[in-house]
Amino acid sequence: MESFSIDVFTTEAEGMIRSYPSETDALRRLKPLMERLITTPGSVPKEAFAPRKDRFANNLVYRPADRIFSVMAGNWSPGQTTPIHDHLTWAVVGVCEGEERESIYRRRDDGSNPRRARLELVGERINKKGHVTVLGRAGIHRIDNVSIASSLSIHMYGLDIGTAERHSYDPVTGEVSKFVSGHCNVLRDEESD
Repeated sequence: MESFSIDVFTTEAEGMIRSYPSETDALRRLKPLMERLITTPGSVPKEAFAPRKDRFANNLVYRPADRIFSVMAGNWSPGQTTPIHDHLTWAVVGVCEGEERESIYRRRDDGSNPRRARLELVGERINKKGHVTVLGRAGIHRIDNVSIASSLSIHMYGLDIGTAERHSYDPVTGEVSKFVSGHCNVLRDEESD
């Protein structure tokens, strides 16, 4: 199989994103590129997936100077989970190792109250090595590592996700909270540069 590195991936992805700025066009072109990345052995250096003990790790791999997209390397230890959350942009997520349970939600309210949401679980699946998830701007999901080993994945977003304000959702109370995830491997001082 031909060599395909994370550097080649980000260069080709950036060209696609700049040439096809609509969400639909970008997602249609980025999914096969992500599939190629995660199925090419050694395409992403292991150090990109540096873990954390206190929570899942989301490490910045690449973002252009104008921050029109970002690429993250995720590492979930067994049992780690994300909150139910949105991205407020498109997302393409590829599983490199392990298994991740992905729960997909949809808002059942009209969104008029920014502090409350009524969510419905519309799908749940186990994503294994080689699986690519594509989410549009309205996508809401949660990721859990349900395996006995670490789960590693590459995430690409249509903005600098680590500095973007987004939402987490409590499915029981309906409370919507704002948060900024940050990048586990970048100091907050550097993010404002």
